[in-house]
Amino acid sequence: MNSDQLLSETDPDHDLVYGCIQNRPGAFDQLFNKYWRLVLRLALARLHDLPEAEDAAIEVFTDVWRGLRRFRGQARFSTWLYRIALNRIAKHVRTCQRRPRTVPIQAAADCEDERSDPQARFEEQRRADELLQAIERLHPDQRDALILRHLLELELAEVAQILKLSPAAAGMRVNRALQALREQLKTGKELT
Repeated sequence: MNSDQLLSETDPDHDLVYGCIQNRPGAFDQLFNKYWRLVLRLALARLHDLPEAEDAAIEVFTDVWRGLRRFRGQARFSTWLYRIALNRIAKHVRTCQRRPRTVPIQAAADCEDERSDPQARFEEQRRADELLQAIERLHPDQRDALILRHLLELELAEVAQILKLSPAAAGMRVNRALQALREQLKTGKELT
């Protein structure tokens, strides 16, 4: 980082980022541990498969490590990280779509709880699959806004900064995504 591109001292990650840039032992581990669960949740929202989501999240942190020295500090570190995550995860999704589908071996070995109602489990899984498919059919801009705001529970101002929008535009994008999602689920139709 150049002296004219310093990370704001008000950024909650200021010390950790500088620690990473200065190769302070354990600094990147702390950064990784702070954001791992959020990045993994973001990856799971798009990939719906834990091993794939973990791979994508690791790729995100690899990109972060490689790019830290180029981080200009024009936004909060977390905003920069989420932007990297959205891009890397989208790339990972595209890669997965080109691969043939397989079923994890664990799926064949899973034992069902004998006390649970098979019909209720089926219905719950069907609704979850329907919701995930509906989210995937959203326009990518709407999908990203919805995931950042409601899955990661980021403040609207941070969602706006990550998506490079005004807060009002980010709010409208989230609301339109919710509206499109509700409409899809109500009618069972795909978005065009």
